[in-house]
Amino acid sequence: MAKDIPFKAYNLERRGRLHTLPTPPAKITRHRMDRQVWARALSEAPSAGDAAVKGGRGKRSKGRKAGKVKSPKSAADVVRCRSPEAMCLHCGRYSDDPACGPKCYAAFRTTNFLPSRSIEIRGPGEKGYGAFTAPGIRIPKDQWLDEYIGELLPLPNPDTPSTDTTSLYRLWIPGTAIIDAERAGNWTRFVNSSCRPNVRVWGESVGKRQVVLFQALREIGPQEELTFQYGAKYFVDAGLVCRCGVGEGGHLPGGGMMKGAGKRGKGDIG
Repeated sequence: MAKDIPFKAYNLERRGRLHTLPTPPAKITRHRMDRQVWARALSEAPSAGDAAVKGGRGKRSKGRKAGKVKSPKSAADVVRCRSPEAMCLHCGRYSDDPACGPKCYAAFRTTNFLPSRSIEIRGPGEKGYGAFTAPGIRIPKDQWLDEYIGELLPLPNPDTPSTDTTSLYRLWIPGTAIIDAERAGNWTRFVNSSCRPNVRVWGESVGKRQVVLFQALREIGPQEELTFQYGAKYFVDAGLVCRCGVGEGGHLPGGGMMKGAGKRGKGDIG
């Protein structure tokens, strides 16, 4: 098994040398998945028939027999786009077009995402660690920044008692999987919440893959922290308050206060 690669960070004022963060979290560039976890989850899931096929071009879903979903063999299997209605963000073709595939995904990453040197991790601060643009880097509005990467987990089974953890680093691909970057991810896991965000999170299809992308809401200047709004539900469910600095003291996005909540933010190292 390959040795985990740690993240490195500057202090909040960007003074001194980079320091190495303890693992986890580990630094990865592609999703991870545990085949045993998926096999166990799918063996406990109810049979899936036509009702489980979301979207698509009605006629093509006819005649689909009910049965157990096959356990994925790789992370690529998990995030494979199964709706023929989905259009590739890179080539503009529908996902059932043979001309669209892994080459589109690779080309999109190469031509659209920021070079790794453009983003720096800094901290710790009141919100933990955060992601900042490097000196001299200016990001234009609508620029695709990167893909949210982590460990792919099965969706909860409503018929099975939950063994969920307290991970604060989860984003969902609706109807497909949970991306959990608590123990492994890329720099996007350090993007903190703000009530005045400069980034948005966007679900798309690229090269027959379902992806969660980060995109600049406006021009972002050098050494500026990257943020998106987690939403009030995130803070309520986690028992936390937002400390983005927009409101006075701890608050919930959209207004309101919450008593007894802690300071731990999404960018913290647990």
